[in-house]
Amino acid sequence: MTSAPLREPTSAQPSAVVPLSALAVAGVVLVALNMRTAIAEIPPVLPDLGLSSAAQAVLATVPVICFGLAALGAPALRARLGEERGLLLALVVLLVGLVLRAAWPENVGLFGGTVLVGCAIAVMNVLVPSLVRRRFPGHVGLMTGVYTTALVSGGSVAAATTVPLRDAAGGSLHLALGIWAIPLVVGIAAWLPQRGHRALPAGAGGREAIRALGRSPVAWYVTAFMGFQSLLYYAPLSWLPAIHRDQGIDPAIAGVLLSTMNLISIPTTFLAPVLAHRMRDQRKSVAGCVALTAIGLAGILLAPSSTALVWVVIMGLGQGAALSLALLMIVLRAGDDHTAARLSSMAQGFGYLLAAAGPLLMGLLHAATGDWSVPLLALIVLCGAELWAGLAAGRARVVHAG
Repeated sequence: MTSAPLREPTSAQPSAVVPLSALAVAGVVLVALNMRTAIAEIPPVLPDLGLSSAAQAVLATVPVICFGLAALGAPALRARLGEERGLLLALVVLLVGLVLRAAWPENVGLFGGTVLVGCAIAVMNVLVPSLVRRRFPGHVGLMTGVYTTALVSGGSVAAATTVPLRDAAGGSLHLALGIWAIPLVVGIAAWLPQRGHRALPAGAGGREAIRALGRSPVAWYVTAFMGFQSLLYYAPLSWLPAIHRDQGIDPAIAGVLLSTMNLISIPTTFLAPVLAHRMRDQRKSVAGCVALTAIGLAGILLAPSSTALVWVVIMGLGQGAALSLALLMIVLRAGDDHTAARLSSMAQGFGYLLAAAGPLLMGLLHAATGDWSVPLLALIVLCGAELWAGLAAGRARVVHAG
């Protein structure tokens, strides 16, 4: 394991800059559009699923735990199938989980389908950054912005429309949850031509990758930043509609506010990696996005509910930038393609396991106190940990593993 000053990512491609393939770009966009719909459709209807407060907290935590555990095995799947076929398999598993949950939105189907959804998205979370680095070596910042923007957009649409769709269907959760299979089928069809793209040479599996990168402080800083920014995204994502409903806001409006938080993040999701890739390092960008997140959380805690839109907008801008910066750092801190895949597995594996504490902690604190003040204060404090990890990860260095 070595560390060195930052340089542009290397690639197996013969040229540092290659033309963008419209088919490949469209495929990545359609894959990314489906990477958050199955997660974002649940929070707006979470209070209506007939679950206890503890069961709601567990359900909100399940996908994030799956993100962490399944991500650790993604490099082995990448080595066996390659990124293109691995993503195709993940899309199919995601479809099965989504349909299972929509067909039986009771305890067994709800939790079982959510496990499949979480595992599929975990694999996609790891493989897409690695694929972007390999397939678009001269456009890493641009393509990171493109696919994270598509990812956020899909989640935003699902959050905004799930409750109206349920109401339009006479209260049917089956339709409201199952309709997202349609864009997923389109995404699978669009990705099918990519399955014949060249396979990757066999590489080290997840456990070997973690052992190799475990000796690098840089890898752990990237992992910690991924974890804290994910925690500060998934905790509000899971509970923000419930918070707003408890503040007296209409359930449909609460869903729209959640969608707004995601939609408003699109400009910073796209621009942050494009601009940060051109900077000497990413520390100033990190400080800005953490400040926005903390201000948004403080406003939700302290300000009247009539100003809720202001604070979700501010928080969304910070969260969008943080997500794309975390994914960009995985690519920029890695010295080669295989290290990028291994670092992606480590950062998202351990990072999401850390992030899983967020929805669970918020739910349990709310159940214990009967109020949202303590959970929101805890998130504001954790913004300090996100800042520490991000400033360390943002320094211009690279690591090599294997």
